[in-house]
Parts: sequence; structure tokens; C-alpha cells
Amino acid sequence: SNRERKITLRYQSWSIKEAIERIGNNEVYLPAIQRKFVWDHEQIENLFDSIMRGYPIGTFLFWFVRGEKKDAYTFYKFLQKYNEKDHYLNEIAPKPELKEEIIGVLDGQQRLSSMYITLQGTYAYKRPYVRRYSPHAFPKRQFYLNLLAEPEEKETGVLYEFSFLTPEGAQSTEKNKLWFPVKHVLKWGKDPEIDEYYDNLINQSIDPDKKRIVIKKRKTIKRTLRILHQRLVLEQLINYFKIDEQDLDKILEIFVRVNSGGTVLSKSDLFFSTIVAHWEQGRDEIEAFLKHLNRKGEGFNFNNDLIMRSCLVLTDCDVLFKVKSFRQDNIKKIKDKWEKIKSALDKCVDLLVEYGFSSENLTSQNSIIPIAYHFVKDGNDSIHSKREIRKYLLRSLLKRTYGGQSDRVLSRLRDSLRVEVKKGEYKINQKEFSFDIIKRASLPGSRSLTINGKELEEILDYRKGPYTFMVLSLLYPNLKFGQIKFHQDHIHPASYFTDAKLQRHGIPL
Repeated sequence: SNRERKITLRYQSWSIKEAIERIGNNEVYLPAIQRKFVWDHEQIENLFDSIMRGYPIGTFLFWFVRGEKKDAYTFYKFLQKYNEKDHYLNEIAPKPELKEEIIGVLDGQQRLSSMYITLQGTYAYKRPYVRRYSPHAFPKRQFYLNLLAEPEEKETGVLYEFSFLTPEGAQSTEKNKLWFPVKHVLKWGKDPEIDEYYDNLINQSIDPDKKRIVIKKRKTIKRTLRILHQRLVLEQLINYFKIDEQDLDKILEIFVRVNSGGTVLSKSDLFFSTIVAHWEQGRDEIEAFLKHLNRKGEGFNFNNDLIMRSCLVLTDCDVLFKVKSFRQDNIKKIKDKWEKIKSALDKCVDLLVEYGFSSENLTSQNSIIPIAYHFVKDGNDSIHSKREIRKYLLRSLLKRTYGGQSDRVLSRLRDSLRVEVKKGEYKINQKEFSFDIIKRASLPGSRSLTINGKELEEILDYRKGPYTFMVLSLLYPNLKFGQIKFHQDHIHPASYFTDAKLQRHGIPL
């Protein structure tokens, strides 16, 4: 069965030259879930020093995707001309350009991108002591190796002297500098005439003093060129696992696992990366909006997960974080409706403040999404609606409705609020929010928004904490929670009721 079918992993290898050629031939791409290129020039120089020294540079994970599956997701092209200032976003690969089978890089993006920029493009980073907005602040540089430097351990820990240089910088008059363009090695055959390339270097060294140094260091130069050719052209240094799995959701699971690096990488992070891939201002827009929400009232700690789920729910997309959630048409819906999404969430958080909530007592961020759905569909915020919204909010939090299976809960609650007017288009069933309607939703796992007698007894036994605040809010609905901060232990401080203090006064536990 499909469920029992195992993912096939096969270990194979390429030379660096072959990897570069495959990228140039539009065979290798980056899935849009990949983050942007972030390596600085020193990291790249260190990578090539490791390559020259024969150090392992890690394995790669390549996904071979075929047929219609490759059209179900978005892929980036590799960067060729990197500019630290403004050219850090990869171009989206146009669909007609994709071959019948393409290779997506699941692990090794930064290393492979560094190699491609280095050997096929340019890298522009800021020139010291030049104003950032000067037209000369970010000159284009190519990658060079100093052939006159003796391979020896330096203070930086590197053995070989690599550097990104402008054409002017490469024409150094320093006696101990002879910069060789590294990418030229890729044009050499399998068995190059190193002596011939060395003779060309002598002919280029017009300065008599430098020419003498080049002749004196003949062995060092030829050995360095031979090693460079061997590492980039002959040796199979790109060792990768080949994944043939075509189930895109399994691929996302693999990506999460291999890229977490100690930090949990959720599917909402992947969705966020995909949105940014299609929406240049998306990252700044979302981050700025989160800061705005989190500053309201006593402060909140909303995150990308809330925004991503809200985007799916509020645009009537599939709530589950499946591959179809990442489709380009969904991203367009979100981009087009972003202002309405912002407005709806903004109203929600204003209501939270009015109800006395903050990061201290809002136990589930997902609980506000159905409220936002009501507003995004032009539901009103009348006195009646606000009273009903408060009923829903307090009960869903007290009942821990969103503890596990939250996507399915959101989907069912949304269904209870909407009616389909035509295929794929919905409106809310009434302009005023109704707790009676939403509580009739069939929730997964026998969940319910109603509180029975047994649960009421348990709730009334709650001790000081966020849930006690909710109980007190139900008991005292007319208090101005948004204007006055009420302390639960104002009359009887909780610090007096520790087990040790109760025993000391002879009060049984």
C-alpha cells in the first residue's frame, strides 16, 4: 500500500563541474520552501579552502521529481549574480522551462548556491568605508585564487588564499599576489596541459620582478593548479542521497527533518517561505503586522503560525498544511486579500484587549481565527456580536478546544459559520456572530463547546492562573477588563496559600 511504501534513498555522486553544468542546464532547482541565500564571502572562501584540502564538505539530499508533480509546487532558479544589498531573492522558475524530470535540493542549498555563484557568476558585497547608497558601494566581484601564496596555515585557519575581487583588484601589483580566476578550471579537459597554462601565466606577468617570482615558484603554482583541477573537475565531491519519492507531503516531512538543525521547523515556516517567494514585500508586511498586533494592550506573543493559519482559513483555502496549501493560486488569494486579513485580525486583537486578554492568559492563539473569519466576511461587531464572541472565546479556551487536531477544529468551526454561494465562494450565514450556531459544530474527538455539570465542578476548582481568569470573566461579565487590570489574588495573595504555609497553620491539605 502507499502507506507502507518506503522512501527510496540511493547514494550517488557528481563532480563539482557536473553539478554546475546541471544547474546551468536547468536540471537542478531549489524548492520554494528553501530559505534565501545567506552565506557571506568568508564562508564561501572557507568552503573552497576545505575543498582544496580534501576535507569532506557534507552530503546533499536531492529530490528527483517527475511529470505533473513538478508542476504542483514552486521552484527557484539558483542565484548567479548575488548582491548583498538588493539581489538576494531567487527568481521563480517558469513552468515551461522545467524539464520532464528535475532535481530539487532539499539539503545543501547554501553550499551548492555558493559554488554556482563562485564558478558561474559574481558576488557583490559592501566596500569598506563607502556609504551604502553610493553607486560604488557594492562592486561586482569574481572568485580568485592567489597562486603565489604558499599553502600554509594562516591566522584565519585557512591554507589557500581565495578572494572575491573586482577586475581592478585582480590586477594586483603586489609581488606576492598572482590572482587566478577559479572558474577557468572548468574549461579544462580531463587531462589538462598544466605546463601550457603555467607558460601562459608567465606571459601574463609583464612585471619583471613578478615574472621572476612566478618562475621561482613554478612547482608550487603547478601543484596548486593541479589540485584545483582535480578537486573541481575530476573528483566526485558532491555526494548525495537520491530521493525518488513523489508524494509531496512526504517530501515536506523530509525537508522539515533534515533542515531543522536543532530548531523545530514547522510547516507554517515552510508556508511562510513560499508566500515570500511569490510576494516580494510579504516578509516585511507580515513581520511588521505581527509587531503591531503584539504591542496591543498588555502585549501578546503572536507568531507566524497564527498568521499562516489565518491566511488559509480566511481565504477559504484548505486549512490543513498539505502541499496543495502551498500552491501558487492560494498565495495569490492571500496577497490579494491581505488588507482584509489584517483588518479582521486587528479587530480580533482589539476585542481581546477589551476582554482583558494578553500573552499571560490567552492559552490558544488559534481561538481567535474563527472570530477573524466572521470579520473578514463582513460580519458586524454589534453589542450582541461582541457578547456572543466573548461566549465562544471563553468556552473554547476553558474547554481546551484547540489542544491537538487544531486544523480540523478550525475547518469544522469555519464550516459552521459559512454557506457556499457558488463553487469555491462563501459568505457567512448571518451578519451577527452567534454562539448558538458555532457550538453546534461537529468537532473532532468528541469535542464540544458546551460545559456540562461535571466539567463545571472541575472548572470551579481551578487555582490561580489563566483559566481562573476566564472563570472569573464568566462570573463577572460587566467588569471593564480592557480598562482596569484585575488581580486574581488582590484580597488573598496566592503566596499565603502554599502547602508549607497551610501545614504550618494546621490546615489539612
